[in-house]
Amino acid sequence: MGYLNLTTVIFLFITYAVGLIFLVGVILRIYQYATTPQPVKIPLTPAPLTSGGALARVLGEVFFFKSLFKSNKPTWVFGYLFHISFFLLIAMHFARHFVYTNPLPSWYGIFVNAGIVLGIIMVLSLFLLLLRRIIVERVKFISLFQDYLILILLMLIGLAGLSLNYALSPAALTAVDNRLDPYMNGLLTFQFTNIPSNPLFLIHYTLVMLLIAYIPFSKIMHFVGIFFSPTRIMADNPEEERYYRPEAKDLSI
Repeated sequence: MGYLNLTTVIFLFITYAVGLIFLVGVILRIYQYATTPQPVKIPLTPAPLTSGGALARVLGEVFFFKSLFKSNKPTWVFGYLFHISFFLLIAMHFARHFVYTNPLPSWYGIFVNAGIVLGIIMVLSLFLLLLRRIIVERVKFISLFQDYLILILLMLIGLAGLSLNYALSPAALTAVDNRLDPYMNGLLTFQFTNIPSNPLFLIHYTLVMLLIAYIPFSKIMHFVGIFFSPTRIMADNPEEERYYRPEAKDLSI
């Protein structure tokens, strides 16, 4: 571990603090979900009659947003495009760590271009979802500040990431790439090296840290909460199987 500049020291502290906030926050939210009393059976009908069917319904929501597709197809398109592009970009960020070698693979240019296309799709879909909250009166009426905040923060992350490819010269972008892998490795091995110092990269990195720290306190936790939602995970079989939860007996009706 060589000399670390002040910027690196600050971002190391931020990164580990954010990681701790995310880990503890998500665990506490899961504990809250798991221990919340469910005194009565309240499946959203028409519901499956078996536990396996209820699981299949939840997975259908997770992977295909089936209820949103049935209720509002334009919103489903925008939402599905965002989620697909967002998760593919996360996967590509992790994959980049293994494919960025010297010399670069011959197909690395295609990899980068695919990431740029996904980034554009992500930003555009987020913009349309934000526009929907502003224009559609019934959606605007039920929208909270955090609903706008999440969309804007995700858009800024996407725009900052895209700017690295469009606003930086190839030499400057290569300099960022060459310093990024040692920095990320250092986070895992505690053999720290200096973070890339390019301002655009630092903006992108800071916005990502803000998002990760905010996740446990936001509606983004729906990616976990859906597996604890009684209206989704319960089978509609109250006649065939008596539903009883001793820990919720004081709340029973």
